Amino acid sequence: FFRDPVSLVSLLFPEASFIRKKCFPEAFMEIYHSWEELPKTKKFVLAMGFFDGCHRGHEEVLRLTRELAAKVDAIPGVLTFWPHPMAVLAPKVQVPLLQSREEKAESMAKAGMAFTLFLRPDKKFLQEGPEEFLEKLESLPGLSGLAAGENFTFGRQAKGNSRLLKEWFLFKKIPVSVAGLTEEEGKTVSSTAIRQLIQQGQMKEAACLLGRNYTLQGDVVHGFHRGHDILGFPTANLSFAEDRVLPKDGVYATFAQIDGRRYPSITNIGKNPTFEGKQRTIETFIFHFDSNIYGKSFTLEWVERIRGEIRFPSPEALAAQIQKDIQRAEKILERR
Repeated sequence: FFRDPVSLVSLLFPEASFIRKKCFPEAFMEIYHSWEELPKTKKFVLAMGFFDGCHRGHEEVLRLTRELAAKVDAIPGVLTFWPHPMAVLAPKVQVPLLQSREEKAESMAKAGMAFTLFLRPDKKFLQEGPEEFLEKLESLPGLSGLAAGENFTFGRQAKGNSRLLKEWFLFKKIPVSVAGLTEEEGKTVSSTAIRQLIQQGQMKEAACLLGRNYTLQGDVVHGFHRGHDILGFPTANLSFAEDRVLPKDGVYATFAQIDGRRYPSITNIGKNPTFEGKQRTIETFIFHFDSNIYGKSFTLEWVERIRGEIRFPSPEALAAQIQKDIQRAEKILERR
């Protein structure tokens, strides 16, 4: 019970809900799924976009949203979409995502948003012109401001953009803030650029654009037991959604986040060519950890790629290399 800080504060200060909300805002963010659910008696400012990854560029949009909300005495919120519009327009063209819907909601809560509206972009919605979308926004009783990125698009064939957004609301007394493109070390920050870096195994470069290490949440599932039974390294096998961005096959220095604690670890992603594997798996050996975590959800934090996946002549040769990988991972993670 006392592991839950929100419950503890509730016990100590049952009448002071404002304290709980200030200390733990992520526990109180509202989730909406339709226009009709948006507040009608409260003023709000909307940040708009798909926000995949909630990277440094998105953080700027959310910062402008909070600033504008404070200026007009309103609450900050987010209008986003789920699933990705391409999943509706071209189901066979899969866009690998940096976050699940739950992870995106967590990021919005941590950014201080009071609510997040997840609109489902069906074909009818995606075929509407940009003016129809703007008219819907304009009709919202509590709308008191908008924020978006410079490259935000909306409406049929993405014909609507941030310039049209500002022009539409210019004489309607609804302020619009537009965040310019963010750059880090000479690179424009975008979800597409981050996906490419991760798929190339460039985790440090991806972290620079994200503003944090890339993480992957999932459940620990039973694998082939090779780690424990053959190699002597018990591993946690992570399940993952098909639509997630995955790092390039190889061995990585990682952190495993379990029950609020962060453990150094080493992770192999690939098909285990030494054992003639056919299925892509993610197997993590957690240092100094021997608890049973099967069936538990945990988060894997990717730090740095150590080497590519290699076919070894024997399990013994692989085990010897794993020892070297662990030593290198420990040195990398000591600095993080």
